[in-house]
Amino acid sequence: MKNSELKENLRWDGAGFPKRLERAKAGLSTNAFALKCGISESVFRKYLAGSSVPGADKLVDIARVAEVSLLWLATGEGHADDQRAGAKTSTPLDTTLLETIIESVETGLKEIQGELTPAKKAKLIAVIYGLYQSGDTARKAPVLELVKLAM
Repeated sequence: MKNSELKENLRWDGAGFPKRLERAKAGLSTNAFALKCGISESVFRKYLAGSSVPGADKLVDIARVAEVSLLWLATGEGHADDQRAGAKTSTPLDTTLLETIIESVETGLKEIQGELTPAKKAKLIAVIYGLYQSGDTARKAPVLELVKLAM
């Protein structure tokens, strides 16, 4: 599947998320992994049970701590270890894309009358930037969906 096709089909996979989350914690106790992610054990258990989903900022924290691909964790697309392979390569910052994403996030926040802390906003922008880094145009609908998840 081409990158452009993959991005058009990206969807949150709530049904498969608990299994990927269990795999991501890689044998650590629920409490130990939750603490590493800065999440309470009770909230993390809700994620594992599928009765709650993390916001974008917590999703990023989980992927970072587990050293798994954010795309894989959220959607099941790609491979869990794509982040590890990609971490060794660095691409220059596309300021035009970054500007477009920042504008889209700001517009989305205005539409839903939402507000994010600078830290959450930065994490959200980084996630979206990573999704659109291959040169595809950032589209409003998926960005707005991610903004809503971050709230």
